[in-house]
Amino acid sequence: MSYPIDHRLARAVGHALVLLAGAPLALAAGPAVTVMTSTQVAAEVPIVGAPAGLLDDMEQVAAPYVEKFQTTERAVYVDDAAYELELLLAERGYALAEVVYEVDGPAARLLVSAGARSTLGPVAVTADPSCPLTEEDLARYVSGPRTGLFGRGEVLYVKRRVERSPRRVVVDLVALGHLEATARVEDPGPDPDGGPVSVHLTVEAGPRYRLEPVEILREEDLEVEVLEAIRTAQLDITPMSAGEDIAYEPRVPGRVRSSVLDTLASHGYLDAEVRVEADVDEESHLVQMEISVVPGPHVTISEVRFENTGRTKESFLRSRLRLRPGDEFSTREVRASVRALYRTGLFSEVRSRVEGEGEERTLVVDLVEQESLEVYFEPGFGSYELFRGTVGARDRNMFRSGIDGSAEVMVAVRALSASIRLSDPWFLNEQVIGDIQVDFERRQEPSFLRENRGVGAYITKEWSGVMATTFGYQFGRSEAKDVKVVDDDVADAQNIVNVAGLTLSQRFDDRDALFAPTRGLFMNASVQLAVEGLGSELEFIRGKLSSSWFRPLFADSVLGLNLRAGIIAPAYDAESIPIQERFFAGGGNSVRSFRESQLGPKDINGEPLGGEVFSTASIELRSELVGALQSAAFVDAGFVERQASDFFDLDDVRLGIGVGLRYLLPIGPLRLDGAVNPNPRPGEEDWVLHFSIGMPF
Repeated sequence: MSYPIDHRLARAVGHALVLLAGAPLALAAGPAVTVMTSTQVAAEVPIVGAPAGLLDDMEQVAAPYVEKFQTTERAVYVDDAAYELELLLAERGYALAEVVYEVDGPAARLLVSAGARSTLGPVAVTADPSCPLTEEDLARYVSGPRTGLFGRGEVLYVKRRVERSPRRVVVDLVALGHLEATARVEDPGPDPDGGPVSVHLTVEAGPRYRLEPVEILREEDLEVEVLEAIRTAQLDITPMSAGEDIAYEPRVPGRVRSSVLDTLASHGYLDAEVRVEADVDEESHLVQMEISVVPGPHVTISEVRFENTGRTKESFLRSRLRLRPGDEFSTREVRASVRALYRTGLFSEVRSRVEGEGEERTLVVDLVEQESLEVYFEPGFGSYELFRGTVGARDRNMFRSGIDGSAEVMVAVRALSASIRLSDPWFLNEQVIGDIQVDFERRQEPSFLRENRGVGAYITKEWSGVMATTFGYQFGRSEAKDVKVVDDDVADAQNIVNVAGLTLSQRFDDRDALFAPTRGLFMNASVQLAVEGLGSELEFIRGKLSSSWFRPLFADSVLGLNLRAGIIAPAYDAESIPIQERFFAGGGNSVRSFRESQLGPKDINGEPLGGEVFSTASIELRSELVGALQSAAFVDAGFVERQASDFFDLDDVRLGIGVGLRYLLPIGPLRLDGAVNPNPRPGEEDWVLHFSIGMPF
């Protein structure tokens, strides 16, 4: 992620400085809601009497109102804060809690009288035989959150949830076709001394109403395609043949009408009129639905006109549209075209409209272009590379044709890299991405200096919003300098070699966030073939896999799993792989009980040799502590083997067991991890500490 120099980086640095400056004051003042400004720490509004463990949540709820009070000195905002705190306490089982306040000029206090905490006792459920919901299902309507570690304790009594349970039950039963459903709850209310509250929920579902086959009334002769459009729109909602048992609920006619209108408009009938009527028979509990249609003219597109195109060429815009002059008008194709224009990243707004009357009309696309040029700076830090900074520039609309061009330089204490990239998201007028990239990389590894430079050309097909396939060709020069390793295989291999080959990769990514995901799967698998016929001096087959999976476990915890593996096997006449093309493992993003690249085979002096095969796996539980501060507990495992034939040799798997802290910032999470080696060998450390910016996976 990138941050322009002019304001985003300054804002992030400013936040960090304010946090550091305000920490001593916060510790001295004790619990309070405070409002930070750019030049000072505002007066505090203490929350007095908060129950144990709820102060942080109460401060977060009150903060917006306290900020308004600090700005205006109007007591009404403190009153709002007190009301919101009472609601929060009630949701946490303090049904009789009261929050009052004192205001004296610019100062205020929030005084909490929480009272005893109430839990939910046995829930009695009485339901008639026609109710499709089980007693266990119905009991959940009155249940509140749970107490205890990981939410495994008692169920809290939440009065508002109990009071609203009958209405929620009825709404859900009506949606299942039980139009006459009723429900009531008997609630004695909380005891001032706390303890369990027993409630009784009574439900009468009543009969289930069902739809009969739909009748289509013709107000004029309908074309065959119009009838097909109506049938298509109904398939998922209404029965089309006798014997199908579909529940009826009051929203069905509206959904059917909307679906039929959309289907007709997507077949060129833009002015269609649709009426849907439902005849409910209360004795048989059957519903007859009638659809009346006046389709209007069949519309085609006579012209496509763009307005406010800005820098962008009209030919590029037309390439993104799925409609051309002479095509049948389709609202679905118009929506798809608007989405395609948004996906270019060039426009902040894309609107469409139709002008004219009759069977031929003009499609007008109105655009608001946004700034496409960006200059950014990304700071970073890693335990091995130490401080690093990335400076780059990007233009998403080069040559006025939506071509994405970028140039980037990364400088670190032990690394230097630069790249130039041109990307055409509509390569050769096809929905594939074409990329050309030139790279340079120099990195000081523990046992040698790696230097690579090369050029690559790639095409990428995005199959969906989460999956893409890439095929490409790379040619580069691979070099190892200042090699410290004492090893015959390393000495025999060429230290400077041209590498050229074809690469095929498959990527899947449906994570919900980039920096700190809470759910989803990421996977990238690739295979590379380098042979002499493609211009390579080194011949090999290389495969790599990287995969991460995330799932929320409890209210504030996420479980993450990671797997990385790779194999490079010499091909044809090649006998060994140069050290700069081998795999290394160990470090802050690998097995964390080892320092950078220190996992795996070493020479007689303890210098890492790398290997032709590696695999690492991690399991990590991330839990929220306070605000942006998170904790982590993890187990890492991995190995590196010298020969590709040893891929399934698991005798040398090493472990790392540890804990860590993360603090989430706009530039990425600050991360501190400590891991122990449960079975250290001679020359290995018992434990290792890593500090960096960014998650390990």
